[in-house]
Amino acid sequence: MKLRILAACITGLLASNAHAEKSKSPHTVRGGVEVELRSNSDIKLAPSSSDSFDFADFGDFVDPEAEQEDAGDDEEEDDSSDDGFDDIDGTDFDEDELEELDSFDEDGDGIDDLLDPNVDSVAKSAQRTTTKLGLTHKYQFADKAIAWTSGVKLVSDFNESGTQDKNNWALTTGPEFTFYDKKVKIKPSISYVSLQQESSEFLSTLVGTLGVSYDVTKAVGFDFVYNYQDKDVSNPDSPDAIINTLTFGVEYKATKTDIFKLKYSPKVEDSSLVTKNKDSSGWQASYSRKLPWDMILGLGVKQDSVDYTNLVPERRDDILAYAIDLNKEFSKSWQGALGFEKRERESNIPGKDGENRSFTASISWKF
Repeated sequence: MKLRILAACITGLLASNAHAEKSKSPHTVRGGVEVELRSNSDIKLAPSSSDSFDFADFGDFVDPEAEQEDAGDDEEEDDSSDDGFDDIDGTDFDEDELEELDSFDEDGDGIDDLLDPNVDSVAKSAQRTTTKLGLTHKYQFADKAIAWTSGVKLVSDFNESGTQDKNNWALTTGPEFTFYDKKVKIKPSISYVSLQQESSEFLSTLVGTLGVSYDVTKAVGFDFVYNYQDKDVSNPDSPDAIINTLTFGVEYKATKTDIFKLKYSPKVEDSSLVTKNKDSSGWQASYSRKLPWDMILGLGVKQDSVDYTNLVPERRDDILAYAIDLNKEFSKSWQGALGFEKRERESNIPGKDGENRSFTASISWKF
């Protein structure tokens, strides 16, 4: 009798699991952990994060034949690479931009540049370790055309001297609207970024974002992103700022193994101190090649021009950066990466030229 009851329970459990698989939950939770080691050399200019280069990831390389076979499937699109922060421009909070925090002068140096990739601060430490933890929740509404995504991201950055360690966090939330067979997506969102040093908040940023993407064909896609940033610095002697940024991008999947991306981004920064106003524009081009052995090679170059519009004498900086990135997928959950990046700045102000070389190695786990 007991065996019959046990068999009935097991049968019922299996039937319940099968029914749960067929009726897919509208909730999707994804996350990831990453540890990155960075070695800097010739540090006369703060390095930017390799995340600022828009290389293709493994989810971007889709076999068109397999995609056609799955076209009639109702399964949710694989968006495991989207942590909810992809459209936030200029807020990489793992960059080496935390030096000279107490300094402020009229030529553009100081704490108010922390979220700007074109910073003047110089890394005081050649070796850094960065850990990242991200968690994303997505709710898919019944009509499949509307979803709501929320995310949290925690970043800790340490150097060998133990000084100027960072613990930063960010929150984001917003809907996603999908039209025309998933060819058009509109994603408005609001985010809050807090930058901390030694457990004290010294900068917070509120970001409003509107992202629009359009897949013209399976090979060509366009995207547009507008960001509004309200940057609040805790130090009363340092200026706050309002930043407006536009980003225009195009992606071309030339073959099953080759992806090209091009972006152009103008930015206007209005500071509470008029001499800190800045106009900047920049572009970047990247090429990603899927290699055998579950690897991706990425090559990227970008150029930024920054005008300090109210300084006397007027200052203009040109920053050229290029990077090489190699990713290895050990499994669907584990990935490793190696990278090299060099940045060079030329300025019309004597003594403001500089460069930086950085090597990175990272390992990540996604769930």
